[in-house]
Amino acid sequence: MGSGKYSVLAGAISREQRLANIATNLANVNTIGYKKTRMSFESLLRGEQQIKQAGGINYSRVRENFTEFTEGHIKGTGNPLDMAIHGDGFFKVQSQDGEKYTRRGDFRINQDGTLLTGNNMPVLDNGNAPILIPESDTSKFAVNSLGEVSILSVDGSREIVGIIAVYTINDNRNLKRESDTLFSLKEDGEEFLIEEPTLATGSLEISNVNITEEMALMIESTRTFESFQKAIKAYSKLGQKQDELGTVG
Repeated sequence: MGSGKYSVLAGAISREQRLANIATNLANVNTIGYKKTRMSFESLLRGEQQIKQAGGINYSRVRENFTEFTEGHIKGTGNPLDMAIHGDGFFKVQSQDGEKYTRRGDFRINQDGTLLTGNNMPVLDNGNAPILIPESDTSKFAVNSLGEVSILSVDGSREIVGIIAVYTINDNRNLKRESDTLFSLKEDGEEFLIEEPTLATGSLEISNVNITEEMALMIESTRTFESFQKAIKAYSKLGQKQDELGTVG
């Protein structure tokens, strides 16, 4: 009976972790470029092991946390500094501890003319260098669908001053989730520069979290967690009865 109690407890802990995962997704439903996370579960013992070694009682645990990289809805903002990527790809930025990847495209220009993300990280070009804008007046600033950054010259012509690089990864599972909307490249990861990306300027990609889906998962997980709680209480009561029977006579 004790083994069964621990099996139920393992299931309750797993569902509690899933509820925390869902809560994180819901908290980021309005975060630009956020990618929702998911969890998968596994049994510790399978087949004959479960029958012979555990007497039919099994234990569950989280198998993995993974990110769903499906594209979020792209909404227009009219701000020339806002950019979204159509299809696969990531912007490359420079953080304090190295180069990172993100889908977050709410850019701005600081006083030095450096193009930054909304969380103050320099946006990199196809040579891994920060993009500098000589003229920070946004009315003279433009980015085309290929990521070419240009400003309006005195004579009225457009001068390209940088290119916003967009990269794909050989396998998105080789991306490690960091803080905010950032990802770093794992050891087996390899980046590939997209020569002709498709950017939506004056637009932002919102989170790919679906509130209805997350709420349904939360209700299901809450009910499962409550069932495990009831089972744990039942095992506790049985344990108490066993102790009482053990003292008779």
